[in-house]
Amino acid sequence: MDKLKLKKLVSRIIIFICLFTSSQVFAQQSFWSKLKPDQVETQYAGSIGFLSVGAGYHLFKEKAALSLHVGYVPESLGGEMTILAAKFEYKPFTIKIKDKFIIHPFNPVFFPSYTLGQNFDFKFEKPQYREGYYFWSSALRIHMGAGSEVKILTNQSASIKAISIYAEANTNDLYAISWFKNRTSTPFYAMFKLGYGVRMYF
Repeated sequence: MDKLKLKKLVSRIIIFICLFTSSQVFAQQSFWSKLKPDQVETQYAGSIGFLSVGAGYHLFKEKAALSLHVGYVPESLGGEMTILAAKFEYKPFTIKIKDKFIIHPFNPVFFPSYTLGQNFDFKFEKPQYREGYYFWSSALRIHMGAGSEVKILTNQSASIKAISIYAEANTNDLYAISWFKNRTSTPFYAMFKLGYGVRMYF
């Protein structure tokens, strides 16, 4: 089978799978309702791209959230990159102001991120570098940090229950190691990256 026929076969299989999946989803509205996220957000900077979008689900009676993100860095800002991240955010403290505002002053966050592209790999190739020379991954980063959020409540009967703005500071394994090795000359705050975002709750 030549490459052209193989491509046609693969494309037909993909189309069939998409059509079958779509028909099943629309036929079972309860299935879609289970997949509908509890929140969506747009974020500027913060280690997951120049701009990123995400969707997530509430956990532990809205004390925590698990969300998936896709971030993008344009070519003009240091090289085109696409970044995937899965973020866990915990909200231990809640300050409610009447029925209008909710403030989460300190929200610890943890998330791995993975950068896609030919210049990024899970690990460095052994033939090119001796084993252990580069012990980290160029694509995978482990992040930890904390954020603050101010939530504006809307009419609870509306489709959008609340809109919030938030700020987050985080660092990752590589930044932390680099700071530790240069801690006498590098300030502690230098290893943190800031991000700002807007979030909608359903």
